[in-house]
Amino acid sequence: MRTSAQKVCKIPTMTSATPDNLELLLKLQDKDNQILALHHEVKQLPEREEIKSIQTQQEELQKQIQHVEMELHVNQRNQKRLEDEVATIEDRMQGQQNKLYGGEVQAIKELQALEADIDGLKERQLLVEDQIIEVMELNEPIFQEIDKLGNREVALSENLVALQKSLAEAIQELEKSIIHCKEERQDFANSIPEELLKEYEQIRKQPGRVGVALLSGSTCRGCHLDLPAVEVDRIKKLPNDTLINCEECSCILVR
Repeated sequence: MRTSAQKVCKIPTMTSATPDNLELLLKLQDKDNQILALHHEVKQLPEREEIKSIQTQQEELQKQIQHVEMELHVNQRNQKRLEDEVATIEDRMQGQQNKLYGGEVQAIKELQALEADIDGLKERQLLVEDQIIEVMELNEPIFQEIDKLGNREVALSENLVALQKSLAEAIQELEKSIIHCKEERQDFANSIPEELLKEYEQIRKQPGRVGVALLSGSTCRGCHLDLPAVEVDRIKKLPNDTLINCEECSCILVR
């Protein structure tokens, strides 16, 4: 069994593989590589990761805002319940005072009962009002936290808009470069014989393959393997327009 270094090159018949055409093919491949690199750059623009990071921060921030707002809602509901109780107490107290001072009640015991009820209502009112103050004091830092989170939300939104604009501009510039490279590639393609270009593209479309590469000494620059010395000597004796493919990686060799 022969090793990779002992394999010989395929030499199909093709009269279009002149040095000039192969030089054009190398330039065309450079453009293909540039186009691939530009497409990769579009996908790897740093703004994409920064945008994802901000969107993640926004999601977490929304959870925090919802949690704080829920806490505020509970407190406000408690405050409303206490305020309603104060209003009920005031209404009852007003009614009892009307009875006490309206002259309707004459009996001493009934008057004393009304006074005791009014005193009890006053004590309850003071207690509930203290509870309202406590709830309001609890709400104060919550309002501050909501303001802080709101400011953070605005800042993240502004940063996101700026990054999205920057990303769009960067993509636009890269797409211009891609279009320019494709136009230059087409200029080279128009000058390369169809059969030679087809051979290159068939090789190029295979995963990980180089379409055309220099034969530097005895080394294929496509796969970086050395050809046997006898094979190199034989290749040197071939006509300049002979198409030579590396047996290992199939790329077109340029002498």
